[in-house]
Amino acid sequence: MTVAEAAKMLRRSVEQVHRYLREGKLRSQRIGNQWFVDRAALPSNGRPSRSTERMALLEEVRRNREVILREAGCLFDGAELVRASREERHKELDHDLS
Repeated sequence: MTVAEAAKMLRRSVEQVHRYLREGKLRSQRIGNQWFVDRAALPSNGRPSRSTERMALLEEVRRNREVILREAGCLFDGAELVRASREERHKELDHDLS
């Protein structure tokens, strides 16, 4: 269905539906200069479903992970980096206090 049809069905503006498309909250396909929204991606309550939002978020995480792997050559544990940074900062503060 077209973006205009999806907007009418969702009771949202065309601009809002375009925003959903840009954010990956609705599955769609571009053919020529026109976007077509996957009818199965439309929930009945007027907003993209939570599962659709989760899938978009997971896809973004996957893409970011691939970029990190490509640029850094390896993956790293972000939580471990924060923990180590905090420990180092605590040691510096303890040293400054003594």
